[in-house]
Amino acid sequence: MRYLIISLIFLTNAVFAQDDKAILNYETEKHKYVLNPDSSDLLCIDEINRAKEDISNGKIVFTQQVGFIFGFLRYEDELKLLCKEEGLYYEVDLISDDIIEGQIQGCYGYYMDNFISENYGNDFKAKLHKKADSLYLVNVNKQNKAVEYYDCDERPRLPNESKRTTDYIQSIKITEPNIQKQEGEYGGWPFFDLGFIVEKDSTITSFYINNYVAKHNENEKYKNELFDIVVKHIKENYPIWVPGKILGTPVRTDNNVRIHIMKT
Repeated sequence: MRYLIISLIFLTNAVFAQDDKAILNYETEKHKYVLNPDSSDLLCIDEINRAKEDISNGKIVFTQQVGFIFGFLRYEDELKLLCKEEGLYYEVDLISDDIIEGQIQGCYGYYMDNFISENYGNDFKAKLHKKADSLYLVNVNKQNKAVEYYDCDERPRLPNESKRTTDYIQSIKITEPNIQKQEGEYGGWPFFDLGFIVEKDSTITSFYINNYVAKHNENEKYKNELFDIVVKHIKENYPIWVPGKILGTPVRTDNNVRIHIMKT
């Protein structure tokens, strides 16, 4: 699961960020749409009716849209707690990437949002998100928790960087052990996704393997030996890291880098 998340991070780093204004306009149109949906949009109408029924039964739901690579909240636990304190339910509104033409997903959440805006204020959800994020930061520091690097507003970086630009570290060239290069289109040298903690004082600790790709079968037996080489290389050549930040505050960060190892 951890490797899947890391792979998604590498993927999303290559995707252009969407324009915030365009997203806002899209969401505004959808909130208007649920007031008068197309009669052929049976998916949306069904979700609206479900929302109306829940509201009539006193179940008011604070929804969060989540899809393949969007919507995940670092402060979800805190948000759930705040919703409960406000007498609200919290639910993830799962958005599929399997789009059916003319059928709008998320209408349950859009309808609930309209109800919440009318009864709690237009900026209620935004304020609760902000409060939950601040509470998350408090809890992180109180528990001395290490935050996943991709959950940081500013990811951990090397001192000579103004901001994190890549998860790759320069390849390591070795003479021993006798690793082999896999030939072919998907071949290459072995590599590690290496995890370690960047402490708030910029030191690094607690190295571990997120993922090891041997490429060649012969390289499987060298996993532990290569791991020791990689850790030694990082400690000697990249001993200082600027920790990640949340809301402008440095936090202990669970960092990840990718390092290829090749034979000289």
